[in-house]
Amino acid sequence: MRELISSSVNINFMGKRYLCALLSTAAVAWAIWVFVSSGNQKYGTDFLGGSEFLVSFQGDFNSEKIRAGLAANGMPDVRVQAFQGTSNEYSIRLGEGSNPTEIRAKIDSALKAAFGDSAQVQKTDFVGPTIGEELQRSALLAVGLGLVGILIYIAVRFEFAVGLGSIIALFHDVIISTGIYIASGHLIGMATLAGALTIVGYSVNDTVVVFDRVREEREKKKNANIVQVVNSALNFTLSRTVITHVLTLFSALALYFVGTGDIKDLSLYLCAGIVLGCYSTIFIVAPVVIAWEKFRGREGVVTVAQAQAKRA
Repeated sequence: MRELISSSVNINFMGKRYLCALLSTAAVAWAIWVFVSSGNQKYGTDFLGGSEFLVSFQGDFNSEKIRAGLAANGMPDVRVQAFQGTSNEYSIRLGEGSNPTEIRAKIDSALKAAFGDSAQVQKTDFVGPTIGEELQRSALLAVGLGLVGILIYIAVRFEFAVGLGSIIALFHDVIISTGIYIASGHLIGMATLAGALTIVGYSVNDTVVVFDRVREEREKKKNANIVQVVNSALNFTLSRTVITHVLTLFSALALYFVGTGDIKDLSLYLCAGIVLGCYSTIFIVAPVVIAWEKFRGREGVVTVAQAQAKRA
């Protein structure tokens, strides 16, 4: 099989782990700040309930101009947000009302009075408040169960340190991806949840491949330092990692530039998660494993066969 990067390459990945820890901490802090400072504006109608209208405008418009126009025509409590950053489409949300037909007629009338033919409603969503709350709980439960299942699988497949590192990496990936998603003008909804769960599974796959190699290297070099073993495994699997992530990223980018609506939202989340998944396997999971092994006073990963040999 032709290799993009030679398996004999010798990059000292773990020599950069402390610098990357600082960068990751700063990125996570930024993402949390973006999440908290956005308030309820970051949620779509999937989670908040109410009505949401995707409206396209012709001409020079901004959120404040649209909000003022609607307020002057009997709709002072709407939330207006630019849709997908620089596009001339805006999300207009109302948290009140139980009759979608009446709300649609009201928003059509207000837009017509304020902006004439310059505004056109492209899409309408309505979710009751009870359903929105249920979706939020279900989303948190789905992500939580997924993380617990992954921790159990990785801990059984390898050992607790790898499982712990994987969970930390998944939180890292999901938090930063969500921060990027919100900062780029997207709203958190069911597409975001689908992206988060996809990234959770995708990132763990890379971890499994790398630490399978770590286990093989440890069996070959029983007296080697854990840092050397991890660096060797990362370099050996580097070509496979780069090829897999680049090709997957190309697919996600194609969806982002060609797709619309929820597909575009999902693909943006996937793009961020794919890049972060590659990074976190190298600079989150591996350093956590090394730190755990040093904390326990062991030189490296103890395989099941080695543990049985010691007991014998």
